[in-house]
Amino acid sequence: MRRRLPLLLPASMLTLLLAAGCGDACLKLADQICSCQPDQTSQANCQQRARDVEGVFNVRKQDEQFCQHLLDTNSCDCKKLDTPEGRQACGTSISMDPGQDAPSR
Repeated sequence: MRRRLPLLLPASMLTLLLAAGCGDACLKLADQICSCQPDQTSQANCQQRARDVEGVFNVRKQDEQFCQHLLDTNSCDCKKLDTPEGRQACGTSISMDPGQDAPSR
């Protein structure tokens, strides 16, 4: 569980950003990311959030293409999302200004 903790916020953010109004590829990507959650309840909640916001944003062709690219390149599998590099490749990392300190735990 502790290993997946850093994944919870980025997965939720990406789920909401990409699945909100994106077509099938983005929902598939959201489902793939949600499957990395530590338990079935978290997975179901993640998937439900993605579907709840599905109709909020307009679908753009480039959104669909971006999601499909991430699916095709397998950029968002669970093992990759466990690393900072993997989260960045999947588009789920949070960028900070170089002058900012990292948040403390």
